[in-house]
Amino acid sequence: MAQSKAVEIDNLMKHCYANGIFNGTVLVSENGKVIYKKAFGYLNNETRQKLTTKSAFGLASVSKQFTAMGIMILKERNKLSYNDKLTKYFPELPDYAKDIAISNLLNHTSGLPQYYEYTDKHNLHNSEILKILINRNQLDFKTGEQYVYNNGGYVMLALIIEKISGQTFSAFLKENIFDPLKMKNTLVCSDSLFRIRNRAIGYTRIGETDDFRVSHTGSTSMISNVDDLFLWEQSLYGQKLVSNKTMDEAFTSVFLNNGSISNYGFGWKIKNYKQDKTVEHSGSDFGYRTFIKRNLTKNNSYILLTNNGDAVALNEISGAIDNILEVNTYELPKIPVFSKLKESLKNNSTDTAIEITREAIKKAPQLFAFDDDAINELGYKYLVEKKTNDALSLFKFNAELNPNSSNVYDSLGKVYLVANDTVNAVENYKKSIKLDSNNTNAIKVLTKLGISSAELVAKVIVPSEVLRSYGGKYQLNNNYFFTVTSDDKQLFIQGTGEAITTVFPMSQNRFYSKIISAQFTFNTDQNGKIASLTLNMGSDMIAKKVE
Repeated sequence: MAQSKAVEIDNLMKHCYANGIFNGTVLVSENGKVIYKKAFGYLNNETRQKLTTKSAFGLASVSKQFTAMGIMILKERNKLSYNDKLTKYFPELPDYAKDIAISNLLNHTSGLPQYYEYTDKHNLHNSEILKILINRNQLDFKTGEQYVYNNGGYVMLALIIEKISGQTFSAFLKENIFDPLKMKNTLVCSDSLFRIRNRAIGYTRIGETDDFRVSHTGSTSMISNVDDLFLWEQSLYGQKLVSNKTMDEAFTSVFLNNGSISNYGFGWKIKNYKQDKTVEHSGSDFGYRTFIKRNLTKNNSYILLTNNGDAVALNEISGAIDNILEVNTYELPKIPVFSKLKESLKNNSTDTAIEITREAIKKAPQLFAFDDDAINELGYKYLVEKKTNDALSLFKFNAELNPNSSNVYDSLGKVYLVANDTVNAVENYKKSIKLDSNNTNAIKVLTKLGISSAELVAKVIVPSEVLRSYGGKYQLNNNYFFTVTSDDKQLFIQGTGEAITTVFPMSQNRFYSKIISAQFTFNTDQNGKIASLTLNMGSDMIAKKVE
């Protein structure tokens, strides 16, 4: 059976690599044994050096579970308590931090201000982030009231580890985690002189270099490979670092002040599906996208490390691997239109490549995913390079493919402005606002042009009975659901393990979030009943209504 599953996983990953949606390494284990491990693509696009399973990648936010383990180790040594307040270790922080406990930092319920909102500088170091937090005067929300993912909280955890241990954060993790587990290809990069063999260079999905740069630690800045990460995840069963009791605490959901549950533990998202309990985490930083998932009930796991930016179908690959391990049917991820376009651009002009891609879609539309973000990214690259006609062709093609995307009309308006075609620029900015009344950029541009957008952003009122009809549970994949609720005037959507998000109507069945770039459209079946919702975050994803 394991051999059969390995064949299926290999077919899946070959499909993904061939269609431009995976460039990296993958490891899959079942019952604690590796059943599949392989590398696909290039470590370095310029030298054409190929990846191997030994290749190391930036872990991005997968680093957080190691920071959490550092705290757990100190807790077991009675060096700290999860109930310790942040001001115990950093009394220089303002009064707002007096109620923030270490546990709140671990599970993202602290309310700590999001530091990146107060700086234009990239790659801040921990000391700079601490200074920003010292200069704030209030929380983003009352501690324990919400789950809101916060990188600054994990930076503070790294600083706490340093303060208690008297070591640098990198030295503490090396001595207490990496060395005991023989993770020889893993380190925290806290200075620019770091050296690690066989490191994959990071790239954007359109192929530009977006390589690792030393930044803050605690929330990111670790480098590792699939072999070391497998050693790590297996060690969590065997009490090699901390006791089972401490691990159970790390994988326990937390109650918020209002009694609702947040499914984020200590550096892991917690999910329960049927009889299985799983924990997972993803990461995104520079050109790296990473993912690790563990089925605690069956001792299955898989690790995905990539270096090609957003050119990866992590959700679709994850869902397929889950189904293969469970011996269920699965679907191969759809081919992003951008992948076909990128392939066609290698030997053709932009207009010819677009026509080749258009014909391929006409022949088999069911094979393709209509991703507007990647095409836009390439279009803006052309715009910077002053290839205005190429950019215009791409943006127009994008609008043809994604007529309901506010983003593509905003971009089309931009290129028309560059081309001094104000009439078409205004027309497309207006289309963008009609599709997303929260598009402040388009409103700002039209205002500069002396055009009022007031009539375009008229308030949409959805009757309470219509809002109630959208209520229920919608399944995006095996382990991710949207729960939709409402009151008399407002609709709320909560993803598995995420905070409840208020969404606002653009039309009677289409809503948007003011917090993240996401739109939700509710779809009916032939009998007029709500059957699914469509999530758009650069491409459409369907979540079927199951409750």
